[in-house]
Amino acid sequence: MPVGSCWRVPISAGSAPEVRPFGPLRGSAADAARSLVASARLAWAIEGNWAQPVYLAAFLIVRPLAFLGLFLAVLSIGGSLNVATIGFVVIGQAVFQIVSAALEGPTHALLDDRERYRTIRYIFATPSSLLPVSIGRSLVKASIAGFSALIVIGAGMLLGVPMRAGGPDLLLVAAVLPLGLLSVVGLGIVLGGLCVQLRNDAWSYPEAVSSTVFLLCGAIFPLEVLPGPVQNIAAALPITWWIEGLRRALLGTTSPGILGTMPTNELLLILAVGTAVIWLISPRLFVAGIDRAREKGYLDRNTAS
Repeated sequence: MPVGSCWRVPISAGSAPEVRPFGPLRGSAADAARSLVASARLAWAIEGNWAQPVYLAAFLIVRPLAFLGLFLAVLSIGGSLNVATIGFVVIGQAVFQIVSAALEGPTHALLDDRERYRTIRYIFATPSSLLPVSIGRSLVKASIAGFSALIVIGAGMLLGVPMRAGGPDLLLVAAVLPLGLLSVVGLGIVLGGLCVQLRNDAWSYPEAVSSTVFLLCGAIFPLEVLPGPVQNIAAALPITWWIEGLRRALLGTTSPGILGTMPTNELLLILAVGTAVIWLISPRLFVAGIDRAREKGYLDRNTAS
């Protein structure tokens, strides 16, 4: 470990030594930045070291296209497949590649460090914080998924999906994309703080949550097909508004139903407020979950799952 990253305990006459709290969120902003960058580099090495680059690229191309083909095949059986429907599904499927990766990333990072690499306990002995470490791992997973999202959008263009006249609305993309990504990462760290306390099948919970969100957020069908109370839950998810915003930015059209009637400025306001609320709550829930896991001895647990 570089000398600059070690704890500094000032010793001077008349001053008390610096005390850093023991927990998942501690240290200075510089420590957090170093932890985030280091965890991102580690995540990139982990995600890319299981295959040669050509095979990794093939996996990132074939997997999302297979899912897209499956959804389009199901819609064609129902007789509702047309250019507008293809565009709706293409953008929803593309964006949810990123959602799934960012939502599952913090949990997988914590469980990897606890059970595969057995390093999570050592992070507590350094100035590093588990929060930026989890965020860095999640952002790298989302970035890799972004490549798959571009492949899905390209496939949609080949299928004849008409994109927005004059090209994408870059200002809207610049406003919507970071807000949506932040909201998903915030939800992901809450899920990570919860799953690290579970006994069995902790690895499967993020996928279950991601699949549930996939059905609720309007990625493959309008919200109006959901039961009334469930529509309210779907409307409360920032992911729903994120996908709608990117549909408007890339396709130049709105979704059918209530989402399509919402003005774009109100959509951005709802997304911004939802993201702010998530980040007011999620770090506290993450800290509470990790602290409880440490106190109960769950950070040394090996579920063998």
